[in-house]
Amino acid sequence: MFSDEYVPQCVPGAQGLRRPLLAWVSACALLLVLVGLVVAAPLALAHGHGLLGQAIYQAFSRVCHQIPERSFMIAGHPFAVCARCAGLYAGLAAGVLLFPLVRSLRSTETPARIWLFIAAAPTALDFSLGFLGVWPNTHFSRAATGALLGAVAAFFIVPGLVDLSRMTRRRFAGRDNAREEPERKLTAAASGQQSAQSDYSWPSSRI
Repeated sequence: MFSDEYVPQCVPGAQGLRRPLLAWVSACALLLVLVGLVVAAPLALAHGHGLLGQAIYQAFSRVCHQIPERSFMIAGHPFAVCARCAGLYAGLAAGVLLFPLVRSLRSTETPARIWLFIAAAPTALDFSLGFLGVWPNTHFSRAATGALLGAVAAFFIVPGLVDLSRMTRRRFAGRDNAREEPERKLTAAASGQQSAQSDYSWPSSRI
């Protein structure tokens, strides 16, 4: 009735995917929170939550100029960041979310760096033409070029996070092995002493 055949309790490869999956989920959660805060700032002001809205604006002021004329508006207030930064955050979030559909989370290989420079070229061109007055860029052009750069950057960031999670696992595993090594030596030494019995343990050798 009963079989002696061993049935695996874990799906093969599941153990190796746990930490990369955790790193990916954490990155998705963080980016979704950032995108949500970008939109939450003007909504907070519009609904009378001035302290909350100002706190969000103040936090994002360290990474963005927040010029209202260059920002999307909602409820009569600008986003917490400019249109280009908003596109960058949204593109990065989309790229990280869709990453498992394109590449395996187990992979730590990144694309060639040339692709990152190619993705940054439209943003640099859009900024340069607007700065020089050759062509007036718009909210859409700023957001679209920023989103392209953010989406491509995701394929460099996610493998780095996966590799970091594996390095952390190996580091903790090395510490555990270092702690267990003295115990194994003591156990082996004790076993050796017990196996090497004294001659006085034999009845014929007793005095």
